[in-house]
Amino acid sequence: MAAAIPNLFLKWLAVRELLRLPQSNAEIATRLWGPDDGPSKFSKMLRGDYGCEPDVAGELAEVVNKRIAIVRGAAGRHDPAGYQFRPTDFEAPALDFTRQVITATEVIDPDALERTHKALVRELGPDVPASPGGGPHLAIEQYGTTRFFEGATAAAAGPPVFEIGRHKGLFAIDGLLPEDLDRPLKLYVMFSRDPGPSGQRIWDITFQDAVRWLPSPFDATVEGGRILLMREPKPVQPITGRFRLTAIVVRDPAVLPRLDPRGARATSAPLDEEETARLITNMTRVAKSHANAVAFCSSDYLVRDPKAA
Repeated sequence: MAAAIPNLFLKWLAVRELLRLPQSNAEIATRLWGPDDGPSKFSKMLRGDYGCEPDVAGELAEVVNKRIAIVRGAAGRHDPAGYQFRPTDFEAPALDFTRQVITATEVIDPDALERTHKALVRELGPDVPASPGGGPHLAIEQYGTTRFFEGATAAAAGPPVFEIGRHKGLFAIDGLLPEDLDRPLKLYVMFSRDPGPSGQRIWDITFQDAVRWLPSPFDATVEGGRILLMREPKPVQPITGRFRLTAIVVRDPAVLPRLDPRGARATSAPLDEEETARLITNMTRVAKSHANAVAFCSSDYLVRDPKAA
């Protein structure tokens, strides 16, 4: 049986958005496998549930090459592209693959680049499934020179903004029921970064700079009726951008084999690119099939260079 291609759905998303692919996935799938089970196979293949045969990867590479030629021709570039995609190119990391499509095409318009950037950022920092009854929520607290004066109040106006060298942050999970806090809980915590505010796009940085993990899963630390993701406020790292913090609270360890691509006995460690994308896919599925076993929460914050005094 053919092996699955890691994160093929991210790479194919980049192809669709960058090159304005006119054929739907269903049309391509029907050409590959026929109308009956073709669309289902294609969807499963993109998500890693179905292997990709070498001849199928070859067909996809041909779709990419033909579309690159059409996009170049529409921009008045009728010379051959400097690179021809091969089936093995789909094995590359997702952001490297995206950069290669952009480099080979050369003439992708800014709107398509921005649309692709937003689509990939959205996939790497997804909206989490809603938890029954509202569920827990993330508290992102900013500590600086103006916080916690006696009697002072402040209204929230968008995501918290941290200035490098001036602010510290404390992250916690509020809103869990007392019966949840009394049981052993496992946590998965990831930080995804949109480098757009610093003038970059997602493929201008490495995956390791786009997504970072606290070593997961780890045991929850409960204090004062909340889960603390850190013991005390800490300075933000000197990296600008818009960040999304996503946390998964596992109430029932029996669900771990369905959630964690590394298996039920995974040791606490950061997840790599393939594992991250797979866990994001599993997260949505587990939310539907085992809603009471897990809870999800996420929140955004901004990091910027300090303003001049």
